[in-house]
Amino acid sequence: MSSIHAGNGIRVRPAPSRAGLGRVHYAPPPAVLKIPKTLRQRLRIQQFQRRWKNIKQDLPPQLSERHIGMISIGGVIGTGLFLGSGAALKHGGPIGALLGYSVIGTVVYCLCVSVGEMIAFMPNVGGVVGLADLYVDPALGFSLGWAAWYNWSVTLPAEISAAAIVVQFWDINRTFNPAYLTGIFLFLAVAVNCFSSRVYGEFEFWFSTVKVMTIVLIIIVCLILDLGAGAEGFVGFKNWKTPFADSYLGIDGSLGRFLGFWAVLMQASFSFFGSEVPGIAAGEVHDATRNVPRALQRVWIRIILFYVGGIFCAGLLVPANDSRLDLAQTGASSPFVIALDKAKVRVLPHIVNAAILLSAWSAAASDVYISSRFLFFLARCHHAPQFLASLIRHPWHETAEDSDESEEEDLAAVDDDELPVIDIRRFDEEESMLNARQPFRTENESMLMQSGSHDKEYSDTFGSGVEVHVTEVSSHIEDLTEEHPERQKISYFVLPLAAVLVSSSVGLLSFLGTSHIASSQTAFNWLVAVASVASLQSWAGLLFTYIRWHQGTVYAENKHKSLAMHDEESRKVIADIEKIKEHRHRGQPYLAWYAFGLCMIVLFTNGWSVFVHGGWKIAEIPANDGPMPPPDVRESDPVSQFLSSYIPLPFFLLLTFGYKLIYQTKMVKLEEMSFSRENIPEPVERKPTTRREGFLRWLLVS
Repeated sequence: MSSIHAGNGIRVRPAPSRAGLGRVHYAPPPAVLKIPKTLRQRLRIQQFQRRWKNIKQDLPPQLSERHIGMISIGGVIGTGLFLGSGAALKHGGPIGALLGYSVIGTVVYCLCVSVGEMIAFMPNVGGVVGLADLYVDPALGFSLGWAAWYNWSVTLPAEISAAAIVVQFWDINRTFNPAYLTGIFLFLAVAVNCFSSRVYGEFEFWFSTVKVMTIVLIIIVCLILDLGAGAEGFVGFKNWKTPFADSYLGIDGSLGRFLGFWAVLMQASFSFFGSEVPGIAAGEVHDATRNVPRALQRVWIRIILFYVGGIFCAGLLVPANDSRLDLAQTGASSPFVIALDKAKVRVLPHIVNAAILLSAWSAAASDVYISSRFLFFLARCHHAPQFLASLIRHPWHETAEDSDESEEEDLAAVDDDELPVIDIRRFDEEESMLNARQPFRTENESMLMQSGSHDKEYSDTFGSGVEVHVTEVSSHIEDLTEEHPERQKISYFVLPLAAVLVSSSVGLLSFLGTSHIASSQTAFNWLVAVASVASLQSWAGLLFTYIRWHQGTVYAENKHKSLAMHDEESRKVIADIEKIKEHRHRGQPYLAWYAFGLCMIVLFTNGWSVFVHGGWKIAEIPANDGPMPPPDVRESDPVSQFLSSYIPLPFFLLLTFGYKLIYQTKMVKLEEMSFSRENIPEPVERKPTTRREGFLRWLLVS
């Protein structure tokens, strides 16, 4: 007899009749079926996988191994390193800046190896945001998704403001209207994202190549100049005689030096922001199971070479008390430009500033790309307005989004503890009477056979002997294409235009810095502070997700290890855990705990100076004896600093607990976690054909 779809993700079919059952009375009225929590978790994981595969069919992967490798290397090199390192050197001194960047570099490394482990095992559930939903709490997945969107969106105007600052290196007299420059850079960043992701991948590949070549050239030139090739002769470690800044915000002594070093941590956080991009963009990467973890696991090379190496060279050539670090109005405040200018190198400062300008454009384009994908994914998860889930395609094809929207609605039913049982009276009487005598079976009963207690819970629910088993949701890609052959068609141009435009609109904040000669720098500093807090907040959320993930794997391993000799299900669990360990760093979970703790400490202490500031004012009234001094010569506004330092935190908590209050979600317990890999195809390794290809693979993604 054919199967019957009962809704809410349940599919049942009558089992063959059994002789000698006797007369069975009519089935009882609809009752409620308790779903075991472990089964519900497996259903949710499979529904996430099915949804994500539908999304990937609508927005197919177009970033290749070459793209994601170079993006992981050079995509994070931006204005935070070229411009922000000047503020770090000024506040922390050469040693303080080096230590600050090194400490945040260790945090980023811990973050990347943690994200890489999770993405390697389960790349098809929406990245780390989907993993937070599945292994921590749906409320955290919701808030982390919106926080990540906010994080990347607010960085966009920071990069646009930085580009306007860099242009002032050639336009000291401000002959160009800053508003025109801001509009041009914003338009260029959005224009790159109005094409398919493959075009963005090519754009970012070549721009990342330029940025990598530039920072390598700068490091080499700085080392040569330090050894005596410049106008100053041999410099060596002369500037390290004063390893830390003399004071910070008027505080002298060891406390002032420590606080200067602590201030470097926030600036370094902005510089490193985006290092986890390969994990975020896993949904649009070919063979993400293999390529994304490889790109993330090699991040330590880039941290040491580009960031620590760059700040080390800047500290060798530029003293912390150099007056040009205080200019903060043009690209001339970059320590690399100052070092080249002191050495009387005429051409390289212009080349470096051009590279900084390209970096700002590249970073702004990346901000639009990542934020728009987060917004698109939130809409597809029904966490954002549905018009943001729309796609522009050419040629037009019916896709998973158009043909079967009900599949994505099934996830809400899986989140419930209870599901309605089929009322067989809805069919005609003769068939109903026959079916009432016959227990219902699933099309795939393996899911319910995890333990005897689950079977008993299902069987004892009804006095009539009617058994209902939940069908395992198929998420194999071949099953989907067999059911919907039209989904095999792929448009060569696919774009979430609505998400791109909405995310790009946040870039209009960059126009706030176009009215005054120092406004661009003020806006840049404020936006950097906001973006730094948001990035640390996102990192903390990702690390907490990994900590719960790790605890769940340890619990599952300990639970099933003793049963693996006699139980097939336990052997599968142990095999899946071993797959996870293939990508696990030997220092886990201590690396994740260290990074999480440091992120939380910096988050809550980054705005400490506002509490010792005596100038809290809502508005300023000019004195009678003269005009009010301009903002660039006044002390920092404590109200503005307080808002930029702490306003993202209550919004994140409001999103999390507001979602929990409305939807009554609960944190996923360790015993409820499932680590089934049955719906994820194993990657096929393609060996390099030449030595050059092998070297590039090792450098970029191996």
